[in-house]
Amino acid sequence: MNPRRTEQIANRIQMLVSGILQREVSDPRLNSLVVNRVELARDGSFARIYVSSYLPEAESEEIQKVLKKASGFIRRNLAGKLDLRIVPTLRFQWDDSVKEGEEILSTLRKLKTEDD
Repeated sequence: MNPRRTEQIANRIQMLVSGILQREVSDPRLNSLVVNRVELARDGSFARIYVSSYLPEAESEEIQKVLKKASGFIRRNLAGKLDLRIVPTLRFQWDDSVKEGEEILSTLRKLKTEDD
């Protein structure tokens, strides 16, 4: 598949999965998730979806289990909204990059206030 086409489909999947998690999934733990990015395989057979949340880290493992169980439901909803012959298999991956970025910014702010 064309790399540009792959990127377009990944962006569309990101937008649609985010909407499905916000509006169509009944588990309130999944409503608080943010879809950070989607990596689509070149052949379109699977999509790795990176998600994060501001919920306590202790709940991240439980949320991952719930996501794995809900992936079929999410994929079926996605199939009705995507104009693809084959809808990719969804693999959810926890992404701590947002939290790590906030920690780095916090450290930089502390250093700046110490210098002043």
